[in-house]
Amino acid sequence: MRHHQQKTEQEILKIKSAKYINDLTIAISLTNGKTKLVDFNPIFHKYVKGEYMDYFDPQKFKKFIVKHGNIYWGENEDVIFPVDFLLKETSKK
Repeated sequence: MRHHQQKTEQEILKIKSAKYINDLTIAISLTNGKTKLVDFNPIFHKYVKGEYMDYFDPQKFKKFIVKHGNIYWGENEDVIFPVDFLLKETSKK
């Protein structure tokens, strides 16, 4: 019989910080010590619709927030991408 282990808080990968690079690109620093450059252009085109299209504007795009290990835009977390989703989306090249 196999026991399914829960991941501990340390094992759960999170975004520690993020830095705007240019256009729709952000460098995200992860809790495992790695940094990944993420081009949000294809992700936004695929998933961001309707009134949230405003975040394509570089001035609004730059105002992202990193909180609870995720990255999001808007005071009400209008657009949010968990780190596991971002890593999966950006590895599909």
